[in-house]
Amino acid sequence: MVACDYIQPLNESVHQLARLAFAEDLPAGDVTANALNLSGKRVSARVMTRQSGIMVGECWLQAVLDAFQPYAKQDMRVTAKKRDGAAIQSGDVLFDLQGDSADLLAFERTFLNFLGRGMGIAIKTKAFVDLVRSLGCNAAVLDTRKTLPGFRYFDKYAVLCGGGQNHRMNLSDQVLIKENHIASFGGVAEAVQYARERTPKQIPIEIEVQNFDQLRQALDAGCRLIMLDNFKPVHVHEACSWPRNGAEFEVSGGISLENISHYCHPTLDRISIGSLTHSVKAPDITLLVNEEAS
Repeated sequence: MVACDYIQPLNESVHQLARLAFAEDLPAGDVTANALNLSGKRVSARVMTRQSGIMVGECWLQAVLDAFQPYAKQDMRVTAKKRDGAAIQSGDVLFDLQGDSADLLAFERTFLNFLGRGMGIAIKTKAFVDLVRSLGCNAAVLDTRKTLPGFRYFDKYAVLCGGGQNHRMNLSDQVLIKENHIASFGGVAEAVQYARERTPKQIPIEIEVQNFDQLRQALDAGCRLIMLDNFKPVHVHEACSWPRNGAEFEVSGGISLENISHYCHPTLDRISIGSLTHSVKAPDITLLVNEEAS
């Protein structure tokens, strides 16, 4: 099981999203299933993957099922065959399903849409984590707030399934002083000090710096978490050689699988990557009806 401290809000949000999705897809039922008189036949089915990847969906499966209940003609059973975060191979069965034929067909596309997004995020995250580790870098691979609106918990849970870690969940979680904040306030040191005086100690404070001068100011101000935003790789390596007095360095901005090797450094602490959640490619998964169930 993937360790996650927001299971309840995750499932609540998935239930709300699934309710909207089914209402969107079934405003007046499934006219194709009605035309073919498919209702009343109980069948079994399976969800399979046609490529290797990472499993996501066991945790929030019940939330999607509950959202479908108002549309179901019979009781539908769906059983996860893999645990979230598990590696899967082409041909693996991810879920077994049993229910009314018309119900399964109405459930299919929405369920696969949720699976595809979650698994796509996890697969990409795992690729980044594996590459970073292969380069001898122990930096945490982090997501961002660049998630699909409404899918914040969903997307960030998928990152955990892929072996990544979550950056702040929302604007209430952490102080992150960015370029526009500094421009509005007047300076790095002043912004850090002002925020520190007005922020409860349990809320982390991070500052984004654009150059070495701002980095020096942030270190001198005693900032413990510093984001090197859009630094060139050579400048990231130079910054990582500086004395830090315990400060953690995070690199962000334009990181991809093609260029991340240039940024990795043995003493880099964190790498935040927007594309984990803003550019998602769903894997090849399918639902196949087996036969009439007893």
